This record gives sequence, structure tokens and C-alpha cells, in this order.
Amino acid sequence: MDARLKVFAVLGLGVLASSCRGMDLNTIARGVTTAGGVAETVGGGVAKVKECGKLDVEPSVAEEYALGGALTIHFVQRGNGLMFATEGDKKLHDYLNIVGKNLAAQSLRPTLEWTFGVLNDTEQFNALSAPGGYVLVTRRLLMELDNEGQLAGVLAHEIAHGVLKHAIHKYTAQKVKTCRLVAGGETLLSALGAKALLAALDGDGTLDLDNEPELLAHLAEKTVNSFDDGNGPELEFEADQMAARLMLSAGYDPKDYLGLIDKMTDVKNQKNHPKKETRKKKLVAYLETLKGDEGEFPEYASEGLRSPPLKQPDYAVIKSTTGVAKDTP
Repeated sequence: MDARLKVFAVLGLGVLASSCRGMDLNTIARGVTTAGGVAETVGGGVAKVKECGKLDVEPSVAEEYALGGALTIHFVQRGNGLMFATEGDKKLHDYLNIVGKNLAAQSLRPTLEWTFGVLNDTEQFNALSAPGGYVLVTRRLLMELDNEGQLAGVLAHEIAHGVLKHAIHKYTAQKVKTCRLVAGGETLLSALGAKALLAALDGDGTLDLDNEPELLAHLAEKTVNSFDDGNGPELEFEADQMAARLMLSAGYDPKDYLGLIDKMTDVKNQKNHPKKETRKKKLVAYLETLKGDEGEFPEYASEGLRSPPLKQPDYAVIKSTTGVAKDTP
């Protein structure tokens, strides 16, 4: 079993989780000051506010892993914990990691420490991904799947979000926003936290989040809140297209992904998320472009594609139910 997943199984709802949500961030580090005190301590002001755009850069790998771990703990908290209590749960996680890592190996980021887990949420039909290769699906979603191709489809979609760094873009936007507020004198962070954030302006714009727990907690919470409205249409279409390519590369029939989209319902509180019928139409049109002209060898071959059944008994721990609300991956 993946070592990182074991950490979340043990700590996801405990002490480690408390560092990420619902905290009084102004009491984490010593030396909380007034707005003027922070500005004096870290040299804030108009000049620093203008420089905050320097933080809009790709994070280091270490920074990405730290952020991804914190976001994943948020998701575990919201999702009623991980399914990890029984031997059957562990076998299910092993199965997901085999399918998921095979797909991730086809991606442009095969060397990330990809980790796949199941949230013990029987209400929401949903899947989530975080930087650093973390992918979570709800138990409710797994209850609805017909075959391994549909499982591959949802995992490939979340892998695509990770490869395309959609969450990282939300994070860098929060870094810049927080920097501007702190440099302007807002007491979002303690003097030590504010100083650590603004010090990145004199470097390459990356943060050492492993050694800055206050910054990690604050930025993770702000980033996770930006997920609540859902991704915009272009981001979802982009992830759908990459998911189809990953499925083809791994030998799965992408038509199974269309079947997965059919199972979704449009969620009103995710105002940015595209409608499923629009996603289907765009994906069907995109799959046509991958076939290639007659007589040419297409980049993604369609011969011998599989729609295998869900592996038993590893999948047997999932029990089908009906009449429960759905959400959208």
C-alpha cells in the first residue's frame, strides 16, 4: 500500500488535519502584530505590493508536494475520511492504485508519486485531485461504475487536472493575492509568516512550505475554497481531452468515459462547471479528430481497445445503492 496513503489514513482526521482548516491563523506563530507592525517588520508597502506578481511562478516540486498533501487532508476531512478500515478497503485501494498508476505512466508527469484513494462519502458522486499526484474518488462514485473503463475514465480525468496543473494555477493566484494584502498591511499572517512570504520576492518566488506551516495552512485553505465553484468549462474540456488520450494509451476504450459522463448530474452550486451534455458533444467531436485520415497511422490506435469488468473480489467492498444525490468530477 502506498506509504503516503497510509499517512492520510492514520492522520487525515487527526492532528495533521487540524493544521489546514478552521484554525485561527494569527495564533500559529508567535509575535502577532498590528497591521503597522507587520509592515514595519517585513518592509511592506506600495513597492512590495507591486512586486507580488513575482510569486506567480511554478512552485518547486517540494512546494507542490507540501501543498498537495495539505489539500488532500482538506478533501479527506470533507469526504468523511478514507475507506481504510478493513482488508477489503485496502485491496480496493491497491486496485485503484494499479489502474491509476498505469494511466499516470502514460502522462507527461509519470515521475510524480501518484497516490489514489477512496473517500468514505456515500452521498456525493465526485472525484478530486491535488498537486503532487493525489487523486481521490468518493465511494458513491464507485457504486455507480459499470466497468473498469469507466473507473479508468474518472481517474484519467483527475490525472489530467494534475498534469495540466489546474490546482497549481489557483494556488499561485492565492499566493499573489495574499502577498498583496500582507504587503499592504493586512494581518492575515503573523509577523514571521508575513516575513517568510515576502522574502520569496527576493528569491525565485517559490516557498519552503515544509518549514512554514502557517503559510501552508493559510494558502491551502484559500486554494481549497477556490474549488467550491468548480472548474471553468475550458479547464474541464482540456482535462476531458487529455483523459481520452490517456485511456487510449493505456488500452481503454474512451467510449466508456462518455458512459461515465452520462452518470453525472449538473450541480447548481458549482456555477463554473460546464453542463454534461456540452462535455459529451465536445468529447465526441474530439475523439473524431484522433482517428486520422484513411491510410495514415493515427497517433492513438483504436485497435484492441478494452472495456474490462471491474476486478473482483477487490471491488466487492463497494455496495451499490440508489436514490442518493450526485455531484460532478
